[in-house]
Amino acid sequence: MPRLPNEPGVYLWEVNGSIMYVGQTRTVLSKRLGANGYATISTYNTLARQPGKTNGGQQTNCRINALANSALVSGQRIAIWTRVTAAAEAQEEEARWMTTFGVPAWNRRAERLS
Repeated sequence: MPRLPNEPGVYLWEVNGSIMYVGQTRTVLSKRLGANGYATISTYNTLARQPGKTNGGQQTNCRINALANSALVSGQRIAIWTRVTAAAEAQEEEARWMTTFGVPAWNRRAERLS
């Protein structure tokens, strides 16, 4: 990952010029997209719960990383765009993007709203 902002915001995953995923974080973008987020799937950050720990995995990280890896293996190009927002505005900004442009293919927002 490139250097990321230490502020909250929204992010877009673009594959070959098409937006495939829109997300938001009320924490900092560098954490959400960095080594503790999408950038690494660690043993803590898996779908399997580890004995004695409260993790159950970050399902979104695992799912999006699998989709991104599949795209890269097939020769597609991925770009990740970020926009800094206030923490309280991140979720609203994500919803505004989806209302304006639609729900991208990798998002499961429609499932959560139904």
